[in-house]
Parts: sequence; C-alpha cells; structure tokens
Amino acid sequence: MTNIKTMRIDTHHHHKKAGENLAFVFFMNLAFNIIVIIGALATNSMAILADFIHDAADTISIAIAWILEKVSQKDSSDSYSYGYQRFSILGAVIISVFVIFMAFVILSEAIPRLFSPEGVDAGGMLMVSIVGLIFKSLSVYRLHKGETFNEKAIFFHQLGDIFEWLTILVLSIILIIWGDIPYIDALVSIGIAFWLIFNLGRNLYKSIEVLLQKTPDNFDVEEFKQSIESIDGVNAIDDFHIWSLDGIDSVMTLKVDIDFGKNIAEIKNEIYEISNRYHVVDITIEFE
Repeated sequence: MTNIKTMRIDTHHHHKKAGENLAFVFFMNLAFNIIVIIGALATNSMAILADFIHDAADTISIAIAWILEKVSQKDSSDSYSYGYQRFSILGAVIISVFVIFMAFVILSEAIPRLFSPEGVDAGGMLMVSIVGLIFKSLSVYRLHKGETFNEKAIFFHQLGDIFEWLTILVLSIILIIWGDIPYIDALVSIGIAFWLIFNLGRNLYKSIEVLLQKTPDNFDVEEFKQSIESIDGVNAIDDFHIWSLDGIDSVMTLKVDIDFGKNIAEIKNEIYEISNRYHVVDITIEFE
C-alpha cells in the first residue's frame, strides 16, 4: 500500500503546482485585460475587441479554474470518499463551455462588420499586439509542463491567444503598408472565433469523457491484463473496471482468479507495482 500512498502524495503535488500556475496566469490576464480594452477602444479594431471579449472570459474562467483546482487538493471526506480531484476536471468543463459561448459572441459582433467595415488605427493595433505577445508568451511558458486538464485547457487557450496576437500583428503591418483594407479586421476576428470553438470543443469532449468514466486514453487494457495474467499463480481476470478521476490519476477494481494456496500478499504487491505505471491511485482487488 505504500506505493498507492506515494501516488496520492504525487497527485496533491500536481494539483498544488497547477493552482500556483493558474494563479500566475490569472493575474497576468487581469492586468492584460486593462491594456486590451484601452487598445480596442483607442484603435476601433474589431479583432482587438474580439480578443478583449474572450480575454475577459478567460480571466473569469481562469479564476474559476484556480478555485476548483484549490478545492481538488482537499483530502477525501465522508461526502467525497474518492477525494475532490474531479473538481479540477469540472473546472476544465466550465472553462471550455464559457469560452465557446464567448466565441459565438465574437461571431455575433464580427459578422455584421463584414457588411459595414470600419477603419482601424493600425499603429495602435501593432503596439497592443506586441504587448499581447509578451503577456501571453509568459503565461504559455508557465503552463507548458502542466499535467491537469485545467492547465491543459488554459494552456491551449493561451497558446491560441499567441497565434491570435501574432495574426493581429501581421494584420496591423499589412494595414500600415497597404492602407485600410475593408473586411480584413472582421475576417481575422471570425477566424479567431472558429479556432476557439474547435480547440475548446475538443478539450470539452475529452473532459466529458473523464466525467463519464471512459477508460483513460493512456491505458492499454489488453497489455495490462496480459501483465496481470503473467503473474505466477494468476489464472485470469474475471471482472475489470478502470476510470480516471481527473485525467491524470485513475481508480481500478478487478476480480482475479488465482491458484489455491498461492501467496495472496505477493500477488497483490505485483498487481500494485504494475498498476502504478498507469497512475492508478486506488485499487480494489477481489480474489477468487
């Protein structure tokens, strides 16, 4: 059982580190929101305003993710016997739904601009995009080694922001060199919205899979069963279930048919050793 306890300690470390990372990204986004709204109003850029709308949504969703990540570090209780790790995946679902919704808000603002384009301040766009790239790059660097779904959701979103601001940077240079081009600002904001819907939709799908107790993606069921059945004294696995708590750590139950008279303690230890390779933090074994 020592190995299982060690895995639980590692789990708390993952979520503690995730909480620190999300706190850093939250305050970075909060500061940047102020810069972006000033830049959007000053430049009259729909692309920058679109980014402000989803950046504001970012900040709110990151705050929610941060809070839920803190909750996920709590030890198990009578009410939550498996602990609070799933609050982390709940945060990922909330983030994804919220940002997808805000992406549709961006589309509702940008599409009318296609029919009545307005002039923008290209020089101001250039300055805001440079600041945006700096802020977002710092956030991405902080999150790039994150393991929780919460961190991954925020990471991919912040990475998307880098591409957005890089696009706005290129757009501003084009406008400076060739002058105002109708429709291009609105088209960029529409592209940003569709990028968000696609990537956050994919993250939402993965998060829901965890909540529906799908077998973890990194878990090879056949390979695991073969490893267990190769243990001396084990005849077969009669019943087997595994599900993920938060996209990292998993829980397993299994019934094992063994030869009469074999050392049950040794077989258990071997099963624990094999299971630890798959981030299984809680195992229930029934011998037959």
